[in-house]
Amino acid sequence: MVGIIRRDTPSPPAYVAREPKESPMPRPIINEDECSGCGICVDACPEGVLELVDDVAQPVNEDDCTACGTCMEECPMGAITEIEED
Repeated sequence: MVGIIRRDTPSPPAYVAREPKESPMPRPIINEDECSGCGICVDACPEGVLELVDDVAQPVNEDDCTACGTCMEECPMGAITEIEED
């Protein structure tokens, strides 16, 4: 069977499938001057994002950060803040 194409109807619009844009995730920022190196934030992080490097907490697995805020809450020195990155 041969189909008939009607020329008087507009073509459907072409849609391009796109992956949803991920919103920027906050990243932990350590104020090295305020960090005492106690390691409480390292132990508290459920994703293993932080490690002590030269007695200062450092984010080493930033892509695993879920922005839960536990490290900031547990830091007795208030040395951790978060910043959103693109």
